[in-house]
Amino acid sequence: MIMALINWDDSLSVKINSIDDQHKKLIAMINDFYDGISKRSGQESVLKLILEMKNYTVVHFTNEEKIMRQVNYPDFDSHKKLHENFIAKVVELETKIKSGKLVISLEITTFLKDWLKNHIMVIDKKYSDYFMRKGIN
Repeated sequence: MIMALINWDDSLSVKINSIDDQHKKLIAMINDFYDGISKRSGQESVLKLILEMKNYTVVHFTNEEKIMRQVNYPDFDSHKKLHENFIAKVVELETKIKSGKLVISLEITTFLKDWLKNHIMVIDKKYSDYFMRKGIN
């Protein structure tokens, strides 16, 4: 059994259950992706994971942004821009992998892991108290 790349703990919690659950799913997907690379799974299966992760990330970001609009979150525009930049980067990775210009590697996994951890622990934590004050839990 390969060790998980990211382990969920309270330091990653934004104290909003629905968002924490989505973050846990994203972490599980990154761990599956890492597991696939570590086991040298075929390019096809790892690419399938990237697509699933991209699609789920869009669902998650849409949910977060919906809540932000609902509570009139003051930092909405800059937060949405970070989401858009991430999706663009993942689409770029996907395109390079499909065209053979990029081999699926630990570098991609590290990018995904670092981005997600930083985004949750730094960016998403900024809205945590604001959401709770607005009655979101």
